[in-house]
Amino acid sequence: MSNENRKTLLIVDDEEMVAESYELYLSDKYETRVETTGGAALCELTPSDREIDLILLDRRMPGMSGDVVAEHIDEYELDYQVIMISAVDPDLDIIDMPVDGYLSKPVSEEEVVEAVERAFLIADYRELLLRYNEAAEKHDILMSNFSSGDAPTQLEQLKSRMQSLEEELNDLTESLSETNVGAVFNS
Repeated sequence: MSNENRKTLLIVDDEEMVAESYELYLSDKYETRVETTGGAALCELTPSDREIDLILLDRRMPGMSGDVVAEHIDEYELDYQVIMISAVDPDLDIIDMPVDGYLSKPVSEEEVVEAVERAFLIADYRELLLRYNEAAEKHDILMSNFSSGDAPTQLEQLKSRMQSLEEELNDLTESLSETNVGAVFNS
């Protein structure tokens, strides 16, 4: 994958060696940036600069904690995926926490890589689902104006696009079913 198409991760952890470990785990497949404070992380995140695709965020940091950083991201409606990584075991407080995932330290390379890949699969699924629903809505609206025998080429192309999107959704659903998220699709 060329560097232009690689997703960018922001790794935020006050322990430089830990952040560098995550960077080492992920740098073969992703562009990475590292910050060691919550304030510096927030300076990297702006609505107009969408270079960052996902944030790995330590929960307990001096100064501004990961909890506060996640709340700011949510309050400012900065649409970033956030995976919290913490030595603090999760409790009921994570229910309302604006994060997309939670890992308990210590974490292995495999756990970090799988969490990031799962987050991107879910984001891809959401995007595909939106595109499919937009196409399906337009198709339904237009079908009321045309009988199936005299449907214009554009309507047939829309139907073909819907079928392609449906196939992509099925493929992604299969990929997700190999993760713990797959339980959602199989229940």
